[in-house]
Amino acid sequence: MTELADAGRCLNCGAPLHGTFCAGCGQRAVPPNPTVRELAGDAWSELTGYDGRVMETIRGLARPGFLTREYIEGRRAHYLPPVRLYLFVSVIYFVIAASVPDEMSISDAGSISGPGGMQIGITETGEDKTMSAADRAALLAEVDTAAWYLRPMIRAMAEDPSGFRQRMFTIMPRVFFVLLPVFAGLVAVFYRKRHFPTALVFAVHLHACAFVVFAISEALKFTGNAHLAERVGAVLAVLFAIYALKSFRAVYGGGWPKTIAKTAGIGFLYLFASIPAFIVIILWASVT
Repeated sequence: MTELADAGRCLNCGAPLHGTFCAGCGQRAVPPNPTVRELAGDAWSELTGYDGRVMETIRGLARPGFLTREYIEGRRAHYLPPVRLYLFVSVIYFVIAASVPDEMSISDAGSISGPGGMQIGITETGEDKTMSAADRAALLAEVDTAAWYLRPMIRAMAEDPSGFRQRMFTIMPRVFFVLLPVFAGLVAVFYRKRHFPTALVFAVHLHACAFVVFAISEALKFTGNAHLAERVGAVLAVLFAIYALKSFRAVYGGGWPKTIAKTAGIGFLYLFASIPAFIVIILWASVT
C-alpha cells in the first residue's frame, strides 16, 4: 500500500492519481498512516458538511433564489444537495421546537403552538398558561358528545398536552416532506415554462429557508419573554414573505405585479392543500 502511495496511485483501487480525489473510485488521496492532525481535519470536515459546504450553503440560502439558480445551472460542488439541506435545517427546527419549555409552548389563548405560529386550542379560557384540573375535566366531559373522529384528539390533548405536542413534532417532519411535491406542483402550474424538477428544487430551498425562520422564532422562546418572541417572529414572517417574492422573481423572472399575484395564488392554494396534512398530523398524534 505504501508503494502505491509513493507511486501516485490510489490506496483504495490502485488507479493513477491526478488530483485530490481518485478518478476511479472517488476516494480522497490520503497517506496510509494518517496523523492526529489529519484525523482531526477529517472529523471537522464531516461535522461542518464536507469541507465547509454547510457554511457555503447557508450563505447561499440567505440570498433569495441563489441556490436554486446555482443548482439548475450545474454549479453544485460547493453546496449541500437540496434534500440534505432540507433534512439538515428541518431537524434543527424540530429539535429546537420540541425542546421549548412547556410554559412557553402554551399561549395566552390556551393553545399549543406549532410551526410558523400555528395554534391548536386546548382550553376555552386564557387566564392561565397551563391547563387546570377543571379545564381538563371539562374537556374530557366533551369526549362522549364529540364526533367520533375527534374523540382521540380531545382525550390526548386533555390527558397529556405536553406529550401530544411532542408526538406532533415527531410526525411533522415526515408530513412536511410529503408536501414538498405538492408545493412544487403548484409552482409548475403557475410557471409552465420551467420543468417540474426545477420547481421541486426551488420548493426544497424555499422550505429550507422557512425552517431556518421557524427555528429562530422557536429559539427566541428560550429567553422566557413571550412578547419578544412573538414580535420578532412577526418581523421574521414579513421578512420571509419578502424573501419568497424575491426568490420567485430571481428564479422565474417576470415583473413585480405578476410575481406578487402568482406567489399569492400559490400560497393560498398551498395553504388550502395543507389542511388535510395538518388534520393527519393531529389525528396521528392522538392515536400514537
